[in-house]
Amino acid sequence: MEAKRSYYVDMRSGDILEEPSFEESAGLHILATPEERTELQKLFDDNYDDDVSTFIRSHIPFRQYHNDPEDAQYDRSMQKIYAMIYKLGDAETRQHIEKIGVLDEHKPHVRDDIENLK
Repeated sequence: MEAKRSYYVDMRSGDILEEPSFEESAGLHILATPEERTELQKLFDDNYDDDVSTFIRSHIPFRQYHNDPEDAQYDRSMQKIYAMIYKLGDAETRQHIEKIGVLDEHKPHVRDDIENLK
């Protein structure tokens, strides 16, 4: 069995880095074997393909988002990515994912700043 190594996941670019990025945030910290890293990278590659499909669909004016299999597939692929990152993530990464609620299918996804308006 291979030892787990430390990686930082940049959700914007889909990069899995060995060193944290010096941009706005260091990324989501995970501990993964090389095989798990490859599996996560495959999920990002699949998500890119799903993203391209949504771009193509967006140019069809009569198809609405709520009735669109391409957008639903993109959403599912993002959930798979977050689920794997949650599984491999450290406590801070898991806490962040719990806070944004992306894996909670029954929780409405309302931003905190909007939810707290009265």
